[in-house]
Amino acid sequence: MLPGTPWGVGTRDTGRDETGAERYGRPMEARRIDPRDAVLEVPDPRYRVYFWADDGSGKEEWELSKADLDEVLQWIPSRSRGRSHSLWAVARASGSEELCLIRLRGIDLDATPGTWPGWAGQVYQ
Repeated sequence: MLPGTPWGVGTRDTGRDETGAERYGRPMEARRIDPRDAVLEVPDPRYRVYFWADDGSGKEEWELSKADLDEVLQWIPSRSRGRSHSLWAVARASGSEELCLIRLRGIDLDATPGTWPGWAGQVYQ
């Protein structure tokens, strides 16, 4: 944090690269945070990757563990065979079997069109 900058003061990224071209068709929001608000950390994250057949014939689902995000991102192209994919972080509430998926990349093609933010889209790799 910069000296004299109060917590919660945000900035809005212009969504443009160094040439002024729009990045991903949308501006990204960035704001300073107070790291003391975190109540839980997951030191050994799990990820789910869904590969989607463009012809609608189905999807292939994987759960990855014992890997950092960089390793997961390197693994995806080795399995995609040109298919689009979505990537999710897996979280569980303490002492619960209920699962929470946090979208990191791509979209859920099983979802009803229009349920995703306008900036979310299919990812090929």
